[in-house]
Amino acid sequence: SSDLKGRSAPVGDASKVGWPTFHHAMLSARTAPCGTSDAPLPLIIDSDPGLDDALAIACAVVRPELNLLAVTSVGGNADVHHCTENALRLLHLYGADDVPVAEGAVGPLAGPLERATEVHGEGGLGKTVLPKSPRVADRDGAVALMARLLDGSPVPVALAPIGPLTNIALLIRSFPHLAPKISHICLMGGSVGEGNSSASAEFNIYADPTAAEIMFASGLPITMIGLDVTHHAILDRTILDRLKLLPGASAKVAAELLKFSFDRSAAWGQGEKMAIHDAVAVLHLALPDLVGVARYHVVVDATQGPARGRTIGDANPYRLKRDNLEPNCDVGLTIDSARFADLMVDVFAKLP
Repeated sequence: SSDLKGRSAPVGDASKVGWPTFHHAMLSARTAPCGTSDAPLPLIIDSDPGLDDALAIACAVVRPELNLLAVTSVGGNADVHHCTENALRLLHLYGADDVPVAEGAVGPLAGPLERATEVHGEGGLGKTVLPKSPRVADRDGAVALMARLLDGSPVPVALAPIGPLTNIALLIRSFPHLAPKISHICLMGGSVGEGNSSASAEFNIYADPTAAEIMFASGLPITMIGLDVTHHAILDRTILDRLKLLPGASAKVAAELLKFSFDRSAAWGQGEKMAIHDAVAVLHLALPDLVGVARYHVVVDATQGPARGRTIGDANPYRLKRDNLEPNCDVGLTIDSARFADLMVDVFAKLP
């Protein structure tokens, strides 16, 4: 992990981490399940692919600790139809045509439609054009597919929403009896500190704060992998040479996607680097010690004011006791950044 001055700090060393809040929450034992090679964790990814989503899906396909049951799409980084097609084509590229795909919500439960095409390109994957998949999406749609998989699974299933939370809120509201079949929700979204879509809000929450509010109030076990930790999951141009040495087409595509991101970031004066936000949420479910977390009580501002989409996290023991509140989620705060980069190379070394 890195503190705010960029110095390396081990996961769990609170004294050396630049915390995003005045109260320095103590790192705690994770509550999220973690798969193993012998007992892979059943997982559904809900996604808006998406440059970093593409790398996150690759992680779920490769890691032996995860059993990817499906990828569902939601509008966010691009139009939902682009996101669905991207999911199909990425899984085809990765040799995972057995993983079903279903299309979900076009836009939020309430409020304006938000897109991040200025970041990800109009189609979601920069300038990359992937070979067409021989498959089409499941005709029943994202929420129905998730419900069917949850209902049919002999063990609870983890959800990794790495886009806006519209489909997850619809699942919670439409199928409340399936709540016990959800082992954990490990989302990429939110921030205890600063946002990115606005000073207050991270994009995935800003795109549908009403849905996020429903999820955080659901009582389900949640881990919030937000900007506080993902902004330390950085890749830079040195990764391109490592990927280009790998033989598979997937590695070449990853290098192309990352180069688009680096070029865009450099043009914006932000340096030739990219935070691989979404992959952190997926890898947290595969690796027990990559991310350090703390327990927070998190609520969402779903108003139309300047703090719209803000995830307001409180870990201060005095305030929680005073207000009779209990923590409702883990919040990711630290990550082993060097290890993260090595893990990404390892993933693409194993793909066709």
